[in-house]
Amino acid sequence: DSDFYDVPTPEEVAAFDPTQGPCCTVERFRMDVQGFPKSDWNISATKVFARSFLEAHAKYGDKTEGELESAWMRHLAYLRNVYQRQTVKARNMEADKQRHRRKERRTQMYYRRMGVAESCRHLRKDGLAIIKELGIDGMSSDESDHPPGNGKPVYQVHVKHWRSHKITDLLRACDALHLRMRYGGDWDVSPGAWPHLRVPSLKHSTRAAVPQLPSNFYRLDWFQSLNEFQRDALQPQIEEYDLEVPEQITG
Repeated sequence: DSDFYDVPTPEEVAAFDPTQGPCCTVERFRMDVQGFPKSDWNISATKVFARSFLEAHAKYGDKTEGELESAWMRHLAYLRNVYQRQTVKARNMEADKQRHRRKERRTQMYYRRMGVAESCRHLRKDGLAIIKELGIDGMSSDESDHPPGNGKPVYQVHVKHWRSHKITDLLRACDALHLRMRYGGDWDVSPGAWPHLRVPSLKHSTRAAVPQLPSNFYRLDWFQSLNEFQRDALQPQIEEYDLEVPEQITG
């Protein structure tokens, strides 16, 4: 948790006009620990501090407002450093949480698709084997397009530029089958949480391609763009699978 609260926003700081009075009061003292120490806002707040300090502590009457303002400015530099460290720490913690949530969604998606392939006799052989080969890291990650708490989130799928389009078609067919299984013919919904809404995006995944997959799992144009060393590191399998979505599913 941050030690700082009621920090003025950049918009408040930018809109502040020192000719219209002080930026804050003693009762609601607000320093801008995000901006420059000698901004109009912080200079105004420093004056509020110096005057209130002299009024409250008569024994420091030998100090001038200028001396107190200089001392407070030095202290503000320390406060800004503390705030920045806490902000960086909070951002890193949130980034770790986001990565964990994405990994959880990929894991859930992997096992859901495995379940669909096992339940569908047209996918039970090749489809199940393809999903097993891909593994969790072969599933596309996604990110929410809005902050949590604002209704049902929509997740934008990160494109895996290395993965065959036929693989993507097969995985989407599994997702469609999952919804069909959840919705009975009489439109009764089966128990359990609904999958989150995922929509395609133009964002590319930054994760490296999964190595040692069957050669036709990779996009041909992407594979041909690799140099010799990159291909050696990828180590694709010679074995190939039939990646076509069965007609019994598409028909």
